[in-house]
Amino acid sequence: MATNSTYMTPSTPPPLVVGAGNITTGGGGGAGGLVNPTLLAFHGSGSNAMIHIVQLARLSRLLKADFEIVSLQAPFPSAAGPGILPFFDGCGPYSRWIPPSENVTTDGMRNGLASSVMSAEVESLVKDAVLEARGKGSKVVGLIGFSQGTRVVAGLMKGCEIRRAVVEAEEGGEKGEEGEDWCDFDFALSVCGSYPPPLLPPSVSARLSASSLSPSAQESILSSRVKLPTLHLEGNADEWAWAAKLLVEGVYEVGEGMSEVRVCEMGHHYPQKVEEIEGVRDWVVGTVRGVGVEKEG
Repeated sequence: MATNSTYMTPSTPPPLVVGAGNITTGGGGGAGGLVNPTLLAFHGSGSNAMIHIVQLARLSRLLKADFEIVSLQAPFPSAAGPGILPFFDGCGPYSRWIPPSENVTTDGMRNGLASSVMSAEVESLVKDAVLEARGKGSKVVGLIGFSQGTRVVAGLMKGCEIRRAVVEAEEGGEKGEEGEDWCDFDFALSVCGSYPPPLLPPSVSARLSASSLSPSAQESILSSRVKLPTLHLEGNADEWAWAAKLLVEGVYEVGEGMSEVRVCEMGHHYPQKVEEIEGVRDWVVGTVRGVGVEKEG
């Protein structure tokens, strides 16, 4: 493969475990037999789970002692996406999170004309990953999205807040019915964000519509901004930076304990500077402490 400083890493990436199209990196167990919490990672358009693990290698080395990162494989086939070739030539098949039937022009992206519905295939994939982590004694606490994957992350974060709002209103804060609590996350990392709107899980939309909340209350929940802690990394040399800005402006609430935006010295890829990567690690660790995430016994 050709050399490409965007994706090359200075040392060997963490061990990989491959299964069902998804890839896991990092240790599953922590100190004293405790199980590390899980982060789900969503690659960009025209990429795949293995490529994303390579792109994540620098950051995952700093997180692997405390988290298990599961890189998910998008369900829809795609040509190689931006920045993939020539370095990842021969590393296909490549895939995307949006059905091939959805074609949106750049003007449509800028004007919010894209679909806001997450495909049933993507929702099923995420739900299965959450349940698989639980089956191993872990819990999915956070999400990592790159490029098109940030639309999935935004939809899951929004879905989480919608589900919590419905449960709070109808059941006084109880957990909710078994089987619908899979969409529950504490924080997210959004890198080189894509255009809005977020891709909302259809089961969450259906749950809101079927709730006893009034139409005005439902609309208020739908139109509210995501307040869960989210770190947004934008590249100062990223030609798609406008899309990342639109995503933050249209979906997230920026402020202490909510969303934070950092502009890094990079193009459309993950940070390379040590201080920027360590800053991301510090944000994740600080956020985990703030929301009270603990390892499972």
